[in-house]
Amino acid sequence: MSITTASAAPPRPQTVVLVVGSPYGIDDWLGGPAGRYDFVFVNNEGAGAEIYLEDPATERIYVEVEHFGRGVSRTVTASVPPGTYRWVCITDYTIKYSLPVIVTGDPLPYDVYGIIPVTALDLRIPINDYVGWITGQLPALTQQVTRLRGDLEAGDAAAAKRDWLIAHLTYETLGGAYRAYDETGDDINADPPRGVAPARLADADFTGFRKIEAMLWGDRPAATIVPHVDALLEAIGRLTDELALPNAITPIDMGRRAHEILEDALQWDLNGIGDAGSQTELATVDANLTGVWQALDPLRPILRKLDPYLDQTDQQLRLTQQLIRSHLHADGWVGLASLPIRQRAALNAAVQHSVELLSHAAVVIDPRNATRDRGPITHD
Repeated sequence: MSITTASAAPPRPQTVVLVVGSPYGIDDWLGGPAGRYDFVFVNNEGAGAEIYLEDPATERIYVEVEHFGRGVSRTVTASVPPGTYRWVCITDYTIKYSLPVIVTGDPLPYDVYGIIPVTALDLRIPINDYVGWITGQLPALTQQVTRLRGDLEAGDAAAAKRDWLIAHLTYETLGGAYRAYDETGDDINADPPRGVAPARLADADFTGFRKIEAMLWGDRPAATIVPHVDALLEAIGRLTDELALPNAITPIDMGRRAHEILEDALQWDLNGIGDAGSQTELATVDANLTGVWQALDPLRPILRKLDPYLDQTDQQLRLTQQLIRSHLHADGWVGLASLPIRQRAALNAAVQHSVELLSHAAVVIDPRNATRDRGPITHD
């Protein structure tokens, strides 16, 4: 699917129907004027199909439909600039190429960027680098939680709150903010249950950092909190083991991670839903932004070549983090609920813009079946 930047409302798209499973249906549309099209794809194959409109000279894809079965139709709206293309139809057992597709006319009044397919092999080095970075942070996280346990055993609630925040923010940089690690992630950082009054969260049934937070800020006796810290340490140990397994992070996860970390922060923390008493939502969002940088870094060799919005994304992430950190003062983070509506709106807008730009990276990095003859994208 192409990435489009429009400066004005584009005209109504033209409709084209393609029966992609028939012997010659892939040749039913071989070109026309440049512009927007509604492509209606009908699959009459006996297997699932994928179809791309590809520029064979640049290997860029301008239209794609993935994984649709026999008898299913899909409609995709796309902008096609002037050029020579071909349809590529991939099923479980065949790859079909159309005759040349000639699109004529003047350049479109908005930018359209085709996508070069990124494969699971292309993502293997970034995944290994990212897993290595996460694994390298876990000993420090374990030490921080152990220090929190010592504070509780000493009966020092103030120190326990400080060390809880340090440890929690370390975890929030690891990409775990949107349940990346399934059950283990929930055991480490389960969200507070919805519908429970804030004053009752310390008694509610959930686990991990947020449970400890609710008990600390709910003034529960230290001795009753220690077992939850022990369970948290055990879950962090399990996470270490899980990350050592093959495919601990899949290519699909890697492509979406940076985008979904911040999307989750927007949905939960900036709505105040994730807070269990500490009112450190902005600190959590700041840590999530750091996590976004860490998730993007292994992907930069690919993104520099394929994502036309990378520089704009980096600039917006820096501006967003500066805005978040403007609410960190000498006595700590400002609570989200204490901010005026205008300031909260500004935070939401900045994070939303970052999420929108990160969605382009997610589209580019999403692994696809590649028909190119070259090797994997190199990592400079």
